[in-house]
Amino acid sequence: MFKTIICDFDGTIVDSGQVVFDLFNEFADKYDYKKIPQSESDRIRALTVKERFKEYEVPVLKVPMLTMDVVKRYKKLIPTLDVNQEMKRVLKNLKEFGIKLVMISANSKENIEKFLKLNDMEYFDEIIQSSRFFGRHTTMNNYMKKHHVAKDEIILIADEHRDIVAARKSEIPIISVTWGYDLEELLSKSNPDFLVRSPLEIMDI
Repeated sequence: MFKTIICDFDGTIVDSGQVVFDLFNEFADKYDYKKIPQSESDRIRALTVKERFKEYEVPVLKVPMLTMDVVKRYKKLIPTLDVNQEMKRVLKNLKEFGIKLVMISANSKENIEKFLKLNDMEYFDEIIQSSRFFGRHTTMNNYMKKHHVAKDEIILIADEHRDIVAARKSEIPIISVTWGYDLEELLSKSNPDFLVRSPLEIMDI
């Protein structure tokens, strides 16, 4: 039985895809990479993050600074973001069942706490920040070690291909959700442990 759930933020709980898309283009000139045409917004969801960066010539060494700029601008837009209402109900039910809920994100803890408070979703026991864009497995490993969590008692819920990769590296199962940043086609190719098209399916798992 899963006693702890690590849950992703952007895309999984909050509908922020368009916001992040717009912020990516906003900083294109500053960091010298190509902007993504709006007409390409769906197509890129079938690409991995590394493939997107390569296609639009994002300088890898500048990604940490780009991420910091996006997070800062994101803060001002939080009141305009919508929560996935079904996911909100599922998380509330899971909390009432006594499952420990942990949030993981490359976003700032301040931004997440502000969003959760605005949307009456303060269900999480802890928020852990993944400081490296492709190092989410390290963050999860450190959490499990610190709290003495067994790998067969924890599961990740997230919406991106890179989350499946991270779960494999951490040797924990993952529930991939299809309503977030990455298309179902891309997620399926990586064979997640579970693939759900509706938040309510999480309760069955």
